[in-house]
Amino acid sequence: MKAQKFLSLFLLIGIFFIVSCKGNNFEKALAYQTDGEYEKAIDYYGRAINKNDNAAEAEKNIGDIYFSHDQYDYAFECYGRAIELGSESAIDTVIKFSSFGDESVRNLVAKTLSGIKNSESSNLIFNKLVDVLKGGDNNKIIDTLEIIFKLDRDISPMAKDIIPLLDSENLIIKQKVLAILPKFPKIVSEDEECFNKIIGYLSQKNDMLKTGAIDCLGEMKKYSKKALPILVNMAANDPVIREKALNAVAKIGIPTKEEAANMYEFFKDKPNEIKIQILSVFENMAKKDDKVKEYVPNILMFLKYSDSSVKQKTRSVLTKIGKASESTIPELIELLKEDNTEIVSRVIYELGDFGKTASDAVEPLKKLAETTKNSDIKKIATDALQKIQ
Repeated sequence: MKAQKFLSLFLLIGIFFIVSCKGNNFEKALAYQTDGEYEKAIDYYGRAINKNDNAAEAEKNIGDIYFSHDQYDYAFECYGRAIELGSESAIDTVIKFSSFGDESVRNLVAKTLSGIKNSESSNLIFNKLVDVLKGGDNNKIIDTLEIIFKLDRDISPMAKDIIPLLDSENLIIKQKVLAILPKFPKIVSEDEECFNKIIGYLSQKNDMLKTGAIDCLGEMKKYSKKALPILVNMAANDPVIREKALNAVAKIGIPTKEEAANMYEFFKDKPNEIKIQILSVFENMAKKDDKVKEYVPNILMFLKYSDSSVKQKTRSVLTKIGKASESTIPELIELLKEDNTEIVSRVIYELGDFGKTASDAVEPLKKLAETTKNSDIKKIATDALQKIQ
């Protein structure tokens, strides 16, 4: 019985000793850090981490030591590991450095927060960033928006808290928000109120806000198609921002098919430079998207403009696009009625290349061959019929 009690006591002492040792490394490290003995502190924090003894805070505290010695890269590596391990205080520390004077440190903030893979920690980061945005301190909001802009990760969970800042009276906050919005373009394009606010900024007298809105729409690319007519009109009417507006147009890409149906009339009163730019958009698209073939009938209409440079660009674009899409056959047949010889000739060649697929064009081509007084048109129409029939 005595032996059993002795054994139990021995086990209790052993457990107490183990538990005490387990906590000693972190506590010793903390004491050394307080006394300024940083090398010993780092050594004992390392031991604590190896034994998983308050490892998250140990990593965070090592980061503090490195930061105090201007070893920023090492510091943020530690902060990142601490955040991955669930250290809320490490998140607070890193976000605090969003307002640090050294830009290299602010870049490390974004890099560190971008690299966190722990989903719980990521959600906590977003929540804390949003708390700052709602805090009312404009300087902190501006600094935080700058970090959010630099984050290399999906920030759409914060969209609902960032978009309302477009209503801020602070111009810099508005500009920062406009720079961030392209990170979740689908959300912005589907939020009619938000999208209309951006469009509204295009008519502002403040040039910084106006150009910020143009850049925002450009960076949203295909999600800004609704803004194309407005941007083209701005480019046509305001030489000062013409280049920036045209750059945005180029990034957004080709218009919707519905808008393309009215392109000839829409661009009729626009400078030739604008016509050539929109043709360049189609030209660039030809390299990466077959959908551009559906626009051949609309592009052909640019041959009606009198300017030789526009005509030449149109021919070049059509050559790069190549054969039109089969879906355009009805539109091409309709273009046989045009009084522009070059357009009609190109349409006939296009229809002939389709072969039997363009069987609906047989009767219109026969009628054209019979009624035209142009011998060249008659010949190519006859040749096309031979390919189709």
